[in-house]
Amino acid sequence: MIIIESMRFFKLFATLVALTSVVQSQTLFEESLNKSSGTINVNQTPVKTIIKQKTTVDRLVSTNLESVIARGDIHFLYEAPQDNGWSTMVLFHVNPQGEFNKRTGDMGGAVGGRLYLEHGGKKSAVFLQGLAGFNHYSSWDLMIAVEIGQRLQWKKNIFLDVSLAVNRSYAASFKDPMAYIKANLTFTLNQRLLPFF
Repeated sequence: MIIIESMRFFKLFATLVALTSVVQSQTLFEESLNKSSGTINVNQTPVKTIIKQKTTVDRLVSTNLESVIARGDIHFLYEAPQDNGWSTMVLFHVNPQGEFNKRTGDMGGAVGGRLYLEHGGKKSAVFLQGLAGFNHYSSWDLMIAVEIGQRLQWKKNIFLDVSLAVNRSYAASFKDPMAYIKANLTFTLNQRLLPFF
């Protein structure tokens, strides 16, 4: 009987200890909070996020008005300007005219570069250009072209490129280079036409 009474006592004591320890620790925690000032001042300087905006350089497409009118040779020129005044140039041409394509080739393509001597080509500027590629006559033959010209701004996104071009084909039937005065009508594109540049 003494054992049963002592067991009840220990159970009651354990229950009281468990209940009062939670209440006591809660009150202690609340007291420690009340003793603190209640406001915490942290001096933080606002972090400035610097977003570096990439300058978008517009791509340009052009066609040679002189060659279309005089020889029926349709030119498509794609220009990818760089920030340093250089531009990567890609040229494709096709000439369905049976009489004139013996001289110009019935199709061809070339790649090269253009250097603007002022304003980076964004306004009226003098430029030097060099292209190398292949032209098709009866077979594919090497062709190089160099030119010097002036870009004239006509409207906000339209330019006229007037230049003197010298083309040299390495086909067996052509021994002398051909010289042309070119007039390219150039338009600015809002997006890249070729995704890789």
